[in-house]
Amino acid sequence: MATPTLKDLGFDITPQEISNKWIDQKIVLAGFPKVGKTSFLAANGEKTWFLRCESGFNHVRTSGMDVRDFADFDNAVNKLLAANKAGVFPWDTLVIDPGSRLMDFLSDRTVELGRQKFPNSDVNEVGDIGKGTGWFWYKNLVKATLNRLDPLPCAKVIVLHVHTEEKSDNPKDKTKTYKRDIISLSEKLGGPIREYADHILQMKAGYVGENMQARSLVSRGSKILEAGTRSKKLPESIQMGSDDVANWAKFKSFFDV
Repeated sequence: MATPTLKDLGFDITPQEISNKWIDQKIVLAGFPKVGKTSFLAANGEKTWFLRCESGFNHVRTSGMDVRDFADFDNAVNKLLAANKAGVFPWDTLVIDPGSRLMDFLSDRTVELGRQKFPNSDVNEVGDIGKGTGWFWYKNLVKATLNRLDPLPCAKVIVLHVHTEEKSDNPKDKTKTYKRDIISLSEKLGGPIREYADHILQMKAGYVGENMQARSLVSRGSKILEAGTRSKKLPESIQMGSDDVANWAKFKSFFDV
């Protein structure tokens, strides 16, 4: 009797190809408030579909849907999946803005599930669902929610804020500290998103007084800044001008059509 091959045993040994296609990218775009993250993404025009997770979009023209809780978000994803199945999906970019509100929706949903499962317990936040169960549920819910977007033929962009934290290489020596700009999500809340993203980009802005003079997209992290990319084609920093249409075209040029 011939020795079976891996194919005979049901293995698919075809290597997964590296993809630099734009529609395959998963991006976190982070930055301080008011640096122009949304206007930069909106420069793609009607090729970008926004899931607007809070109010405050009246300053920029966007195509998309307003979502205010988990049920809204779930309904929005159902519609996008239906559009794709019907062959009428005109967008190459999906934006979740701000992603922190999506995390709130998923946290609230986890708490809701905890109250249903443990009606006699006082469950007001994820950590109240005992012995790590709540965080386990939350992490799985985030993964399941983001994985539902996978069939959509578009890049997925999650917009987040950053804040500055004081850090120390030696916690016992408080005299030697430095400041680091990091995503405004805790490790527990933001961990699944950090794992999901192919690229964590920070939009940095330089000011003279209160006037913004220059912006850049940073793709490599450092001691003072949280960022990172799995791509070897993205430069460490992409300089941006005042024209967001040109900025968008420059950014997308690092990816394949």
